[in-house]
Amino acid sequence: MGRILAIDYGLRRSGLAWTDPAQRIALPLAGIETTSIWTHLDALIPEVEKVLIGYPKRLDGRPTDMTVPVERFYEEMKRRHPQLSIELVEERLSTQAAHHYLKQLPQRIRRDKATADKLTATILLETYLLRQKV
Repeated sequence: MGRILAIDYGLRRSGLAWTDPAQRIALPLAGIETTSIWTHLDALIPEVEKVLIGYPKRLDGRPTDMTVPVERFYEEMKRRHPQLSIELVEERLSTQAAHHYLKQLPQRIRRDKATADKLTATILLETYLLRQKV
């Protein structure tokens, strides 16, 4: 069984999280510059069987400014890795939840953008895993 990889795609920075090999626990991986995302993903893909990409929508279901860039990334991911199961996953509240959690942390940690990015991806993945158990 391979891992599940979650990606919170952004224009400047992206967050990555993945499961343990048994697909039970969401683990934060990295907050990275999006310009280097393919290098990071190519290194991780051999251990991955499924990819989740956060799909941004407004609370009322309308697209956001990031919806189209995420859809383009999704299409490129499917083109580069057709062997993987790749899903767009609703992410409406994962970014807000990450910022809520970050407010609880010391300021030096909150300033680290990579922490917020990987935390958002981890929340996205945890939410997915919880929905699979229901």
